[in-house]
Amino acid sequence: MQFLTIAAALASSALVSAAPKASSEPLERRACSVAYPASIGFPINYDVHQDANGANARTNIVSFNNIPAGSYGCQLEVNFPTNYPITHSGASTVSVFTLDKNGKEAGLFGTVNFVSSPVAPTKYVINSATCSNLMTYELKIASPTLAGRTAFADTKDAGITMTYNC
Repeated sequence: MQFLTIAAALASSALVSAAPKASSEPLERRACSVAYPASIGFPINYDVHQDANGANARTNIVSFNNIPAGSYGCQLEVNFPTNYPITHSGASTVSVFTLDKNGKEAGLFGTVNFVSSPVAPTKYVINSATCSNLMTYELKIASPTLAGRTAFADTKDAGITMTYNC
């Protein structure tokens, strides 16, 4: 019985010492910064499509040149409000390629299906990368042989963004 009393006292003192202590330092709110595609204005009408065997292919370029020096954690995202209108047919999966400073493909960055939910906002993270002052991507239909299309209007409330400093 005495053992149980001593063990209970030790356990309760360990819990008290393990409890978090109040800090006099205020917590800073942490929020991501958002960059929008470089363009003349909104909406940016993306229309990525091709016929069978890759014929008559149309790709789109999305570029970000407004990310401040010293930024970190750049993440290419797609956000759509509930029931956002997106046109798609056939093989509509899109490959996203990184482009180098000369506009040449530097590698596959990710793939995405541009769709919105009828019941809730939709968010897709395509991929993340080290931030730089110019980040450029090319959107292509992923299938090399099947016909497909996806199209949507990119606005401040819907479409492709780059988040950073999260």
